[in-house]
Amino acid sequence: MKLYTSYWAQVRNFPRNLVGLSTCVSNPKWRPLGKDNRGVLVIDCPPLRPGRACNGLCNGKCAIKHPNTCSFLHTYYKQLTQINFENFMKSLEKLHDKICVNEQLSDVDFALIVYESPLNECSERKMLQRWIKENGLQIEEWSVHS
Repeated sequence: MKLYTSYWAQVRNFPRNLVGLSTCVSNPKWRPLGKDNRGVLVIDCPPLRPGRACNGLCNGKCAIKHPNTCSFLHTYYKQLTQINFENFMKSLEKLHDKICVNEQLSDVDFALIVYESPLNECSERKMLQRWIKENGLQIEEWSVHS
């Protein structure tokens, strides 16, 4: 089981064994949660959704667009550090096993989905990657060539 970050526009390129975990407060109307006609599964991941403390801190229109100066991303990262990482990973492992059985797959990977493309430095992606790496795991941006 590998962990990736990705964004909504890439979901249409996901293989069947890459499960999207939405980290977003709201998901795009064009791609509801669940399984699409190709069998690609995207499910909600409430623990990684920005919480109430993040409300109103970002409107997406800041001029600087740099993660080091963004109060939203700083608050979001603090939220992530409050999650028991070991328990989170145990939950992912259980989910992995359940999906493998239900979908008749030998293995699945997970992609943590955000809205922004990797070209936008000011994104929850950076905080998710930092949090995962600080807990000793590898994570990278998913691409068609992953």
